[in-house]
Amino acid sequence: MGLNFGGRRKEWKRHPLKGHAFKKLNEMDVPVATVIDVGILSSTEELIHAYRDKKQILIEPIAEFEQRIRETYDKAGVDYELIKVAATDADGDLSMRTKSVHDGIEITHAQIAKTKDAAGEYRTVPGRRLDTIMGERSLAKPYLLKVDVDGAEMSVLRGAETILADCSIVCIEATMATFFERSEEIKRHGFQLIDIVDLCYYDDRLCQVDLIFLNQKIITDKGYKIFGDGFDISKWKTYEPK
Repeated sequence: MGLNFGGRRKEWKRHPLKGHAFKKLNEMDVPVATVIDVGILSSTEELIHAYRDKKQILIEPIAEFEQRIRETYDKAGVDYELIKVAATDADGDLSMRTKSVHDGIEITHAQIAKTKDAAGEYRTVPGRRLDTIMGERSLAKPYLLKVDVDGAEMSVLRGAETILADCSIVCIEATMATFFERSEEIKRHGFQLIDIVDLCYYDDRLCQVDLIFLNQKIITDKGYKIFGDGFDISKWKTYEPK
């Protein structure tokens, strides 16, 4: 049970959503010079809104999404580069499986396929390490890295061993089965979990979340440790739905 400190109730303005988390990180003046968005389908609206003035590297191998991606980012006035490859842990072609879970939508999910089964459609796409992609470009640092690739997140991280040191923020999707593995891998690179957002439930059970990590060096250098300046009761909030 959360503490309510004498029953005083406060208006809940901060919600566990990516958009709210990125807004708070901006308020904290966490530096981001370039956004690396891995697996975007048609767009990541929260990153468009929060980092509209930053260069955005969009990694998306599915050709059917290209037109909508370009229309969305052009309309938003974002400086972007669309790279039509799958981010993974080795450079070279790989197989991807596509499927849809919604009627009327051609593709809702695309994932790297280790083996083929009867369900879904398969195609060959180029695969590249993020270390390779970013090593070919001279882009401002630090990076914000967002990863949402329907199950291949660990492969993406293994292909980003070098650039993770240049990231200030990492946002990654995780299921309840993959939560600890992905958290430990990012923690190993010197990051601290600072938020859990976009909670998804299936059959009223927590199923999937997005995890947001902050580079430990930034936490130390800028004094962002929670309670680092003592406890301020005015900053304490608990979620109490109306």
